[in-house]
Amino acid sequence: MKVRRRIGICAAALWIASLPLSAAAFQTADKREGAAKAALTDAESAQLKAFSDRVKQYQKMEKALPADKLSPKSNVQELEQQRQALRDALQQARPNAKQGDLFTADVAPVFRKLLRAAMSGPNGRKIRASLNHAEPLGPQDLKVNGVYPNVRGQPLQSVPPTLLLNLPPLPKGLEYRISDHTMALRDADANMVVDYLPNAIP
Repeated sequence: MKVRRRIGICAAALWIASLPLSAAAFQTADKREGAAKAALTDAESAQLKAFSDRVKQYQKMEKALPADKLSPKSNVQELEQQRQALRDALQQARPNAKQGDLFTADVAPVFRKLLRAAMSGPNGRKIRASLNHAEPLGPQDLKVNGVYPNVRGQPLQSVPPTLLLNLPPLPKGLEYRISDHTMALRDADANMVVDYLPNAIP
């Protein structure tokens, strides 16, 4: 069993509050609340496709990590030890990872455009009110390949589905995190910052 798989069941039970909503939930919210959409050029759509390809490459790399012999754990302390083991393996697999590897200079303005459309749309006030419950993290708190910080230890605030509707979908195990003006790409199984985008939220 690979490092990533062995923590799946425990992570689902212990970190349920941090998991992103399903695509079906996004669609339901979209119909109910009419999430704002941003018109994209062909070039911008191509940049989002390239971003999704980079995400898939990251996931492929993670799945190829060596397996270990540890059995699944059932308590928070042991689960965190497993998360640490997965982080260690990921850090060794991408030792030179840096901000902008996935949120490249080409795709960053496209993400900002999508987020600006959502925040200026009819649900912008609700979205901002929901985000205000998140811990006030910024670029100074995030480090690529580092632990995703949780200053007070409470469950992570879910990103509003009407905001996620504008963003490229992510594979299971990866999620967007937004706090203050920063958007992070988080590996939920490893609780690790894969990349982040400063000044994402207007």
